[in-house]
Amino acid sequence: MIQMPETPTPIRDLRREDGRESVLMVEDNAEVRTMGATLLEEAGFEVHQAGDADEALALVAEGLSFDLLFTDIVMPGAMDGVALAAEVRRLRPGTPVLLTTGWGDRSDDRGGLELIGKPYRSPDLMRKIRAVLDEPQPPI
Repeated sequence: MIQMPETPTPIRDLRREDGRESVLMVEDNAEVRTMGATLLEEAGFEVHQAGDADEALALVAEGLSFDLLFTDIVMPGAMDGVALAAEVRRLRPGTPVLLTTGWGDRSDDRGGLELIGKPYRSPDLMRKIRAVLDEPQPPI
């Protein structure tokens, strides 16, 4: 008998069935931000984009509703992604956060938050997002 390898869960099956979830994606590199947003949209997420922490916090202050903060760690300006995550969770306790970075040495500076390294592949990103969304979030 030939046993076929187990196939991973299709990306579309990782979405919640009771509605469309939204992601606030914060990335200073416009090309990377566009690529990431496209991957998320293709997987069924509503995506809101910001180029830095100040822009993201302005959206939060305007009352933007989102289910997950997906942010780069290293960004220009006074606030990096870890500080942004802390501020968002101060304003909205329990907000799920996923960090990303292409700088391996910064992956230790994540304050206990989940991380996916760059470059990331779509299936890996979707599985990580699903895991973060489905887990209770500890305080920062």
